[in-house]
Amino acid sequence: MRYLVPGFRRGRISETACTRGLANPALFFAFVLLLLALTAFAADAPQKPLTLADAVALALQQNPNLGAAREDLPAALARLRMAQAEGKLTASATAFLSTGTMPSMLAGPSAVTPTMTVDVPPDPNADLNGFLMYPLYTGGRVESLSAAAGARVRGTRSDIEVMVLDTAYAVRAAYWKVLLNREMLKVQQENLAEQRERLRVDTASEQVGKIPAYYVLRDKAEVADASQATTNAARDVETSLLDLRVAIGLPSSTPLDLSDKLVYEPTAPSLDVPAAVRAALKKRPEALAKAAAIDAARREVKARNAAYQPQVNAMLMADGIATEGSTSGGYTLGVVAALPILDGGSRSAEVAEAEAMLRRAEKEARGVDLEVERQVRTALLNLSAAEQNVRTAMEEVASAQEDYRIALVRYQAGKAINLEPLSALASLTKAKTNLSQALYEHNLARDSFARAEGELP
Repeated sequence: MRYLVPGFRRGRISETACTRGLANPALFFAFVLLLLALTAFAADAPQKPLTLADAVALALQQNPNLGAAREDLPAALARLRMAQAEGKLTASATAFLSTGTMPSMLAGPSAVTPTMTVDVPPDPNADLNGFLMYPLYTGGRVESLSAAAGARVRGTRSDIEVMVLDTAYAVRAAYWKVLLNREMLKVQQENLAEQRERLRVDTASEQVGKIPAYYVLRDKAEVADASQATTNAARDVETSLLDLRVAIGLPSSTPLDLSDKLVYEPTAPSLDVPAAVRAALKKRPEALAKAAAIDAARREVKARNAAYQPQVNAMLMADGIATEGSTSGGYTLGVVAALPILDGGSRSAEVAEAEAMLRRAEKEARGVDLEVERQVRTALLNLSAAEQNVRTAMEEVASAQEDYRIALVRYQAGKAINLEPLSALASLTKAKTNLSQALYEHNLARDSFARAEGELP
């Protein structure tokens, strides 16, 4: 579309066009309307043929659920920075203005750290305070919290990879479903065309008295049934296209032209199931996410235990005070150490909670390992069965085609009743339907095995 509009080149309006538009408002508004019309046309124009790989790549960009999941990563990185900030220098500036009838103590806002507390006289007073604080020793609390946050970042990345795999698999499954429904529609259309041709031939034969009238009535019933099946198959195609658009993340009105076909590509499923399971456990992001969760839980236990250790901070405070008729100021430099003694069992409860969360993470990881093994074994069984079903369905179609050919010849020669070719045609339609279903299940089984191995998209 770059060169369809005068003055529109490489996505920019040329300087000449802008100058002329400003000089002639009518020309400018006409140009804008034309540009908007062309943009709308381009948005509604049919897209180029969409391959399966293109559909997956588009979904990884467009799918809103995947896009939402990806926002978890910057949030996890922000939490990591927050944990690391606890071990760094902090500074605050606090101003106090006070007056009254007795001396008192004022504290700065709790949201500002480090928080400053000062004594104020009863007279009008102004106090400007600067406060720096650096943690010298935290008993490993900051290091453990930072390590736990880092592990959660790794887990978040793995969770996003899970979403990528799920999105890719959902798109591939939806794509295969569209192709299956299109093959089903093609089968029904071929059946309808064959039924109509039989009705035409039998009508001509009935008019010259070669066959009874009820043959034609039966043909009409078969045409009506085939027409209904064709209508339903066309509806299924459109429904599956809607599902594919949703899986990709496209508006329901987006035109789609799928270019791939349901084909049979023989595969040799691995017979070494334990090796396939081991490979899956190394690749599957679900397992990696649970490993990261265990690491984070262990670090959290260490951070909670660090509460039993002394906390040591270095502090520097500079203070400027102005009272009625005088000013003063100075600084204070010191080291403050604190050790909790009695807390009513709060620390031990926090440690117990963290240890329980660690045990839970370990058990969940074991559950993931078992689920991965189940998925791999199931996928291998399904793939092996799908291979056999495709070969059987191909043989069934070849046999049904020959049976229908012979039944039609016998009927046309007057050696068979109308039921024989009708039954043979029904068997042929069923065989073609079974072949389409088998091809769909075979392609889906290959994707299921790749998903179980963690190899999609």
